[in-house]
Amino acid sequence: MKEAMGTTLEATMSTYHEIRFSYDPRRAKVWSVLASYLQRWVNPAGGLLELGAGYGEFSREIRAGAKWALDMNPELVAYWGKDVQPLIQSALEPLPIETGSLATVFASNFFEHFTLEQGASILAEAHRVLRPGGRLIVVQPNFRLEPRRYFDDYTHRTAYTDNGFSDFLRASGYRIVHAEPRFTPFSMKSGMPVASWLVRLYLALPWRPFAGQFLIVAEKGTGS
Repeated sequence: MKEAMGTTLEATMSTYHEIRFSYDPRRAKVWSVLASYLQRWVNPAGGLLELGAGYGEFSREIRAGAKWALDMNPELVAYWGKDVQPLIQSALEPLPIETGSLATVFASNFFEHFTLEQGASILAEAHRVLRPGGRLIVVQPNFRLEPRRYFDDYTHRTAYTDNGFSDFLRASGYRIVHAEPRFTPFSMKSGMPVASWLVRLYLALPWRPFAGQFLIVAEKGTGS
């Protein structure tokens, strides 16, 4: 019975990108601007890992040294850049990356798909592969701003707010260096502008309407 349930869950998850997160070429324009905005926290010469890379828009656009992208769906690799090394595995498995070797770990719309205990395990592994002073950049749905739609995604397991996730990071050994409670809209379906100049204008606003995601940049201590 348990084996049958596991098979059913695996089959359900295998259709996630088709049903909930299908490919949309408009996202490339959005991520081109977002990557430029986030570049200030990314060492262009240091190694970088993207967790839950999806269609790889961030990894393609960001300037970094060696790049790794992790996802469980091997079909997504076709969308990634040629300079990205694919890691097709669960984020709950140990990473085949040397301890203290990366300058940046990035995750967008990722941690809400795991339990709190699983998230703590992933944060610990990210902490291991980051070098002292390395940065973890997280873009995440903000339950405080979008409580009604947060669980419209049937794979969401844990609700986070910007304050709650900041405390989670601190408890996991990170230091918060930058936080934006209102970063981008909840999704492209909720009014995210797609023209490059509109995205740049949106990010320049002192108060961003329709925002439903937060941005947090955290750092591994130099003594870690």
